[in-house]
Amino acid sequence: MSDFLSKFNKDNYQDLINEQEQKKESKSDGLGEEIQSQEQSEQNVSSTSINDNQKVDTNVQSNRLSTRTSRNRAVDENVEIDLDYKRKKTIKIGFGILGVLIVSVLIFFIYHTMVHVKLENFVGKPVSEARTWAKENEVEIELLQEHNKEYNANHIISQSVQEGEKIRKGSTLQLTVSLGPDPDEVIPLPDFSTMTLMEAENWIEENKADNLQIVKEFSDEIEEGSFIKLTIMDSDIEPTEYKRKHRAAVYYSKGKEVFEKNIVVPDFKGKAKEEVETWANTNEIEITFVEEDSDEIEAGFIIRQSVAPDEKVAKRDTMEVVVSVGKAVIVPDFSKLNANEAATSNPDLNVTVKQVYNENVPYGRFISQSVGAGTKLLTNDDKSVTVTYSLGKPYLKDFRGQLEGDLPSLFFEEYESKGANIKYVVKYVDAPEVKGTIVGMSKFNEYVPLKYTVEIHVSNNENANPIAHFEEELNEGEEIIEDIEK
Repeated sequence: MSDFLSKFNKDNYQDLINEQEQKKESKSDGLGEEIQSQEQSEQNVSSTSINDNQKVDTNVQSNRLSTRTSRNRAVDENVEIDLDYKRKKTIKIGFGILGVLIVSVLIFFIYHTMVHVKLENFVGKPVSEARTWAKENEVEIELLQEHNKEYNANHIISQSVQEGEKIRKGSTLQLTVSLGPDPDEVIPLPDFSTMTLMEAENWIEENKADNLQIVKEFSDEIEEGSFIKLTIMDSDIEPTEYKRKHRAAVYYSKGKEVFEKNIVVPDFKGKAKEEVETWANTNEIEITFVEEDSDEIEAGFIIRQSVAPDEKVAKRDTMEVVVSVGKAVIVPDFSKLNANEAATSNPDLNVTVKQVYNENVPYGRFISQSVGAGTKLLTNDDKSVTVTYSLGKPYLKDFRGQLEGDLPSLFFEEYESKGANIKYVVKYVDAPEVKGTIVGMSKFNEYVPLKYTVEIHVSNNENANPIAHFEEELNEGEEIIEDIEK
């Protein structure tokens, strides 16, 4: 159509008319030539006939002339004059103007399309998606930020140009972007102990409490899905004062953890205790060590185990391992031994022989031992054993002639240290002996009960001759020596 319009204008209109008339004349000329050719043929025939017959028929010639005249008239009748020329010309001009208008609109549409872009709906979408679109379509982005609970952070809340509208390239599109929920907003925490795990998750989602984490952990006591505890990192914050910015965790139970029995138990017999501890720690096995003496296994090495070698256990399973403490020392029955035998017959024990007064057990007889007979004392045990034998009834000695100052040690060593509660009281009397000398006793040189108090008489003579007293004691000592020699 554009080619036709380019040809159809005021200057070349007359050329088109002339061209049409020339085409009509060409058709007439062609018809005339055809008639002349026919006439020539007829003349040739006539010439031949004249030569043959030597006569010319005048009637035939007149008929030929009338035929030629009628044919020329037929050629003139084929040329027609177009009476609707002006109307057709007007229509052509109209079509030309319409074509120009269509082209103009088309050019405007193409131009408008090139410099404008149709806007998409970015509400609820991330800012990155809008930036990518803006870069591809040569549009500037201006961001306005505000806290919003409904939209996640960095997601678009609204846009200055609505979806479907066109925006010119190079212009600026304003986007309101969410900063997420307000971190300083107070959201009192509920009583999670009354809520299931799903209810707690829904509450966190509804309130956008992103800093409140749900932690699931195994528990042997609390059933699966039940509340365990709530912890707020800032201990000064009460649950009713909780804000979104505060970090906290609510714990729920995953129930008792069940592990697959896929851990092969080694043979620990004869292995060091430390090796078993390392294996147990690596595989999270709970080991109970039991100590036992052994004449064959060295102290610190394994004697036996509760789970047989090559059997499989699971994490946190328990097993018992018996570890050697070396050869044990068995405490004998000292009631079958006397004091001298008890002190010398057990070199592996530190035996202490003790003799005490006893009214019911005769002298020299066994009373008790600090460690029971048959007890096994291991390497790290105390090997000390105290064996007690009887001294019989207490015998109150004669302390006359001794000094008062010696009485405390005498009574302690002779009686109190040996289990007899023998006490004394001092009574001062006038006597020729030097002051402080024991001159009498209420009872001496005889058996007394375990609990007894004796009266001691002590001289208070400050004027006595100490030398004479010394000589008297010396004489007594000599007499004793003589008696011993005899």
